[in-house]
Amino acid sequence: MADNIIDPFGTSVVTDYTRLFTELGLKPITEELLKRIKKPNRYLRRGIDFAHIDFDKFLDAFERKDPLAIMTGIKPTNEFHLGSKMTAEKIIYFQKEFKVKVFYCIADLEGMVDNGLPLEEQSKIAIDNITDLLALGLDPKNAYIYKQSEEKRVTNLAYLFSRKITFNHLENLYGPRSPGLYFAALTQCGDILMPQLPEFGGPKIVLVPIGPDQASHIFLTRDIVSKVKNEFNFLPPAAIFHKFFRSLKGESKMSKRDPMSAITLNDSPELIRKKVMSALTGGRKTIEEQRKLGGIPEQSVVYELLIYHFMEDDKMVRKIYDDYKSGKLLDGEVKELAIEIITKFIKEHQKKKKKMLPLAEKILETG
Repeated sequence: MADNIIDPFGTSVVTDYTRLFTELGLKPITEELLKRIKKPNRYLRRGIDFAHIDFDKFLDAFERKDPLAIMTGIKPTNEFHLGSKMTAEKIIYFQKEFKVKVFYCIADLEGMVDNGLPLEEQSKIAIDNITDLLALGLDPKNAYIYKQSEEKRVTNLAYLFSRKITFNHLENLYGPRSPGLYFAALTQCGDILMPQLPEFGGPKIVLVPIGPDQASHIFLTRDIVSKVKNEFNFLPPAAIFHKFFRSLKGESKMSKRDPMSAITLNDSPELIRKKVMSALTGGRKTIEEQRKLGGIPEQSVVYELLIYHFMEDDKMVRKIYDDYKSGKLLDGEVKELAIEIITKFIKEHQKKKKKMLPLAEKILETG
């Protein structure tokens, strides 16, 4: 089996998620953990959120009624695709279920360094991104949304942290990189730890939902916490890790760089149909063979679209799986079902989005 490739600034490939428990020192999301949550979301219920660092401590703090926060962000370099939607839905879930404040970073400094996009260009994309976030259900009254380039507390922290971390330390975590990417990583540490500053209520466990490719940022932040304990009373951040959603073509991770590999929340019904119809399925060579042997839902990106993103009812998910596996459902029928469900969701989302645009513009103008 090929090796797992974990790269926060490039292409990551995970061929075996179980190996990440030893490779990255992650802990599994267990039934015992799920029993402590009143209403687990579908990512937790279905094992899409599969691993964690200190999520048990987050739950401990919640049960003690200690202060908590959740933190994530986005590089404003493109439209919201389904990977962006997944992260957004998770922070919205935690905001509502655990009544925690969301810190949402517009990582435009990283977008400038990593993707070469000017801040002005990213600002326009950021408005679209935040409009999606609000339309998906984020409560802006219990959130702090900001641009890295305008939040001096984050960059000030990054400069302070740079005095505590050696070049070798960064290279061991990230491999050989440009100074700009190393400083982008230190800036992300500032994003993750800013919720613990006195003006935001002081020390608390901050939960960061991420994919395995972003694990190095959590490790670096936790290292920094131990190195600045004389200056700050930070608590180490917690993290919850999700499995990658494959590209529509079946590659290991969806890519923003290939428009036909991902569905975006701005797609038209016609484009959704085109993308789904060309997506990888788990079908056999002929209809007769599929009726006889059944399909392979585990291989189907179309089925994955439904269980990851668009189907909340677990019983319906199980029925589709069983019907597909038995040969009762054919590839074309699964695709038509997916097109109907996805198109309905995105049409409704786009209606909400139009209403949220003025608020998104106001948030990014005033902070």
